[in-house]
Amino acid sequence: MLEKIKTDVRQLLAQDKSGHGYDHVERVYGIAMKLAESEKADRQITALAALLHDADDYKLFGEESAKNLTNARRIMAQNGVEESVAAAVCEIIRTMGYSKSLKGIRPQTLEGRIVSDADMLEATGAAGLVRCLAYALEKCHSGSNQIFDENIWPQLNLSAEEYKKPNRRSDNFINHFFEKMLKLRSMMFTEAGRREADIRHRFMVDFLREFFREHDCPAWIEFLERYEAEQDNN
Repeated sequence: MLEKIKTDVRQLLAQDKSGHGYDHVERVYGIAMKLAESEKADRQITALAALLHDADDYKLFGEESAKNLTNARRIMAQNGVEESVAAAVCEIIRTMGYSKSLKGIRPQTLEGRIVSDADMLEATGAAGLVRCLAYALEKCHSGSNQIFDENIWPQLNLSAEEYKKPNRRSDNFINHFFEKMLKLRSMMFTEAGRREADIRHRFMVDFLREFFREHDCPAWIEFLERYEAEQDNN
């Protein structure tokens, strides 16, 4: 059953160029299954939620699909997933994601917290950097600079609505680290997730420090150091 669902998800996300394609799903799945083993979680529910967590992502399929979980429900139904299991998976997908966390919505089950950790880990470190850059480069086709503008500073306390707003002025590759990626370390539920998040977080900070050095932006290096000190004190 899982192999069939993997095939369905791979086909569903085949055209994605925003960093939410099947390669991302595979990495989230791999992380989640390792966490499930260490946390003694239900492997089937964890696996299904990891594989289907982006099947109705609002950025790819719109708000209606995200609200109804149209694709996730269809894929589980056509592959014979039991209703009770499907319901548990849908509840996880409904309560995970960074924009939902800005509304105070977080997973309550062990399996949901594991998949949330896996998804947020995949948005950090080297993998998260590459995904973020791929998304920015895709947006660069519009002709705007989506990588870095030293005169446009990040917005640090965005609401869910502001975060999801299209064409937001501060929404570029470098600012995304401050507006989301560097915040994720503090949002881990599991001990294993926290350990991995620490490693990935240090990589991102080192990258940013070197990026600003090479671009001769001492004010941004100071901003990074202040940001990190505030994060450590919270």
